[in-house]
Amino acid sequence: MEKIKTSWLTLPEAAEYLRCGERLLRELVTNERIPHVLFAGKALFHPSRLDEWLLAQEIGWTTDNQARTGKEIIPEEARKISRECPRNEVNDIIRNLLNYRDGKELFVNGLGKDLRDDLEKSDYKILSEKVYARLSRWCHPKRETPRNKWVLEQASNISKLLYGKVIERVAHPSYRG
Repeated sequence: MEKIKTSWLTLPEAAEYLRCGERLLRELVTNERIPHVLFAGKALFHPSRLDEWLLAQEIGWTTDNQARTGKEIIPEEARKISRECPRNEVNDIIRNLLNYRDGKELFVNGLGKDLRDDLEKSDYKILSEKVYARLSRWCHPKRETPRNKWVLEQASNISKLLYGKVIERVAHPSYRG
């Protein structure tokens, strides 16, 4: 019997295709951060969708709506930080995110780093659209896992300190779904 050729990649094949480790790819799948399908309990990847996803990660070049139209996706007014924001309390929570699992948790530590960098860059005046969207996604995770529950609490607390409320989940071209 002749072997069937398919364009769908298994996880090890997709990791090789993307030139990354299988562990990282599993994390991306678990957090629904990369396009894939689940079939018979296994993640499968289509190379063309991986190419699209990879191009969307490109730094210094964007094809999103803002680049084409010059318009913001998340209004600046919504992203402005309260003047009464207690910076020390926010910084304490960010330190917790940065140190989660001794700094060995890609997505949680990345949220902390992005928040810290954005807040320092703007002198606690505004979050970029991408970081605001990322924070909003952690305030409303799709899956209930111990990690997501812990980060939900941290993200919600940061949101309340920055905006006086837990921000709504918003879409951004850098994220799918």
